[in-house]
Amino acid sequence: MDLKNMSASHLDAIREIGNIGAGHAATSLSTMLGCPVEIDIPKAELVSIYELDNYYDNADADYCAVFASSDNDGPFNFMLLIKNDEVADIVTLLVAKQFGMQMDFASMPEEMVESALGEIGNILLGSFLNSVNTLLGMVSGITTPSVSRDMLGSILNVVATMYGQYGDVALVTKSNLNVMPEGQQQKKQLDANILIACEPKALEALLKRLGVL
Repeated sequence: MDLKNMSASHLDAIREIGNIGAGHAATSLSTMLGCPVEIDIPKAELVSIYELDNYYDNADADYCAVFASSDNDGPFNFMLLIKNDEVADIVTLLVAKQFGMQMDFASMPEEMVESALGEIGNILLGSFLNSVNTLLGMVSGITTPSVSRDMLGSILNVVATMYGQYGDVALVTKSNLNVMPEGQQQKKQLDANILIACEPKALEALLKRLGVL
């Protein structure tokens, strides 16, 4: 099943998955950081994996990417994209919550930063997978995330190579997560992009479950 064969009802149903998943992700992030997290209305679209570089207009910008997949035979693949200049705030908040101390981001070992990003990805992507599990009546977990930091264009080339073997369509959910750290008056905004790529059969199973196929 490809984009050309999808009707408006198909697209609306799949966008709803993105909306539900984004809401769950915000709730999970709030629990992880121990502070309120508000989410703007997510923008969810189906995009050809091979046209992702055209979908984003800042291919030279530095991003962090967290990759993970469902741990069963279900071919669901996920990626979280965060701008590099937003990584410092979210990692600092997580380290403060976990260890009960403030730590300057610039002084953190690279291993600590990547571990924190992996944990953030695990929570956010796991929330999306749980939404899919609920819709399909599945029970599956998420694999150990891997972290990559590079220019966005290079990351998207990797996505096309890695995920193109499963199918040529990805659900892209873009949303702003507004984090209000305890004791602070200013919100910290996290521009989160989550991509879900799956085999055509898995996509069709989702549409059938949603009653539009």
